[in-house]
Parts: sequence; C-alpha cells; structure tokens
Amino acid sequence: MSYCQRCGAILGGVEYTLCLECELRFGLLLLRLGMDVVPLHDSLDATLHPGGHSPTRIILSTPQTPIRLDVLDLIDILDSTSTELLRRLDGVDALEATAPPPMGLRDALWHCAAHVRLARLPDSGMYMDTLTRLAAKIERVLDPPEQRRAIGVCELCATPLTAGKDDQWVTCPVCKREQQVLVVKLHRLSRLCFDASRSASASRIAKAFINSGLPLRRNTINQWAARGKLLSTGRKDGSPQYLYSDVYRLALAPNSSAAQATSALRQTLLQRVASLVARRAYMLCGERSAENL
Repeated sequence: MSYCQRCGAILGGVEYTLCLECELRFGLLLLRLGMDVVPLHDSLDATLHPGGHSPTRIILSTPQTPIRLDVLDLIDILDSTSTELLRRLDGVDALEATAPPPMGLRDALWHCAAHVRLARLPDSGMYMDTLTRLAAKIERVLDPPEQRRAIGVCELCATPLTAGKDDQWVTCPVCKREQQVLVVKLHRLSRLCFDASRSASASRIAKAFINSGLPLRRNTINQWAARGKLLSTGRKDGSPQYLYSDVYRLALAPNSSAAQATSALRQTLLQRVASLVARRAYMLCGERSAENL
C-alpha cells in the first residue's frame, strides 16, 4: 500500500506517488507558472511600478539598477527547476551538462503539466513543494500585498487597528466593529494632544496632523519655534522635540490662551466626528430606502 507524497491519501496503484487531486493541483500550478513567465520578464524593468500584471511606468528622480536582481533570481530558479523536472520526467539525467535546453521556460512548464509521468515520478512531492513555495514568491513580486499602517486603536476594545492607503473604513478583528479610518485617526490625535508627556519632532507632528485631515506643515512648526512661540523639550537623534499639546494650541488657536485653545480643540474635534457620523447615518438611510424599493 502506497500513500500520496503530498496529502498522505491512499493510492490505488503502486506506481503512483500523487493522488488524483494532488496531480490536478500540480498540473494547474505548472500552468499558472507558465502564464506568469511573461509578466515576470516584464517586471525585470526597474522603472516599472511593482505589479507585473498591470505595470505602470514611473519617472524616477535618480536612476536605479537597469534590472531588478530579485526578479532575475526568481526567473533563474524557476528555469533551472522546470528544466530539471522535465528531464526527470523524460528519463534524462538532470545533471547531464551536454544536453541543450529542450525548449523555452513557458513551454517547459506546460509540457511538464501535460506529461503522463507527472504523478509517477518518485520525487513528484518534492518538486510540487518546491514549485509551490516558488509560486508564492512570484505572486508577491507580481501582485505585492498592500502596505498597512497603524492608525490607532478600537474605541470599544482598544485593539490596535491598521489600514491601507486608500481604505476609508476598518473593521476591528476582535469586536468586529466597523469604524471610519479618519475618525480613528482623529481620536488618536486627540489622545496625543491631551497627554502632556507626548512629544515628537516637527516632521512627525506634521505627519500626524496631515494623516488626521488637519493640514499643518513642518516649516510652520519650525517657524513657531524660531519666533519663540514653541519651546523645545529636548533633542532626540539631532532633532528638537516639541509637545503635541503646544503644537495643537498654536495650530487651532494661535492668539488664545492655553485654556481657550484646549476648549477650541475639543469643539473642533467633536464637530468633525459629528459630521462624519451624520454622513454615515445618511448613507445608511439611503441604503435602506433602496432596499425597500
């Protein structure tokens, strides 16, 4: 009695090393890798934006390497693995250096997918595992995952939340509560504001403002410091550190006292959150009206 090298299922014949399901998956994997050969070659150009299935040419300020070396390594590994697998399937010694390459990379992968000995090769499970890991790396090159950044914590369970660049709503993975990304960022900004111990550089503070929808430039903060309106709490990595609360006071009420600035800040944040909630309620009413119709 023999077992499948991939899933461990009982095989009907002694000469087989893969079951029917794993053989089908292996063949589809080889066909998909063959379809990725052309996009992978297109991704060699370093001036193309990552994403080989829909490349977009960009203009760089400084020239980069003419080709992407990581993509070149993937193509080389895929070529050598497919050639070795094809020679094993045809009964040719894989280490024979005198044999010329039988065909192109895409044709070699497709020929392996249709080979009659694909499920009878003694090392079919090993080649399937190797090509599966290689296919995952190629997929990350052609369709890179979206970069997600921390935006704050959930208002209900205080779980850290992350969101993509273009995401407008985020769902908490713990309590499953849906929240607007901008609201979460505003709450994070308000916590930084009312904590008198939180400080950062001018660039980090300006970035926190901009991410929350409140425009504030780094040069503005530096000008306040140069005029004596903003005092530094120290230096870190060569950059002066400023309190978030002081920057908030100057940004929202530059000519008011600290108490008036804090009250104005609270009122501004509440108005911003109220407008977002009202907009969400209006959208929900529209969806319900459409469902009733």
